[in-house]
Amino acid sequence: MFGENLHFTHLPPPMCCIKPNEREKGNSMDEALKAKLDEARQRMNSQQAGINAGRQHDDRATREWARGKQRPANAERAQFRNSLTDEDRGQIEERIQQLLDDNPALSPTNARTLDSKIEPPCVSVEVLDEYYFLRDIVG
Repeated sequence: MFGENLHFTHLPPPMCCIKPNEREKGNSMDEALKAKLDEARQRMNSQQAGINAGRQHDDRATREWARGKQRPANAERAQFRNSLTDEDRGQIEERIQQLLDDNPALSPTNARTLDSKIEPPCVSVEVLDEYYFLRDIVG
């Protein structure tokens, strides 16, 4: 009938729908560097979450404590940045580019306007977390 000659090409699923271990097949980052970055991201995000929670606390002393913890957290982040070699930075920049290539929605040129009626493409929380952490580290 009328659908016999139609040919459909198979499109890959969006990155947010692919399991993390399948998504990383094309990742060219050195495993030791990847482990170092993952550990640092987890530690720094956890530390920052505690600071942010303290800043919003009703108790003035807790808010002051959180403000006092921010400077050492920033120093730790800067020390981590400074510990990276040029080779490490190159691999991180390659990974950022790979994330941008795999997730065009991350690109600032694809940012939607506030009045846009188009639904934003899905990008997983894990990808967003990795992207913004890496950008901050090489930034």
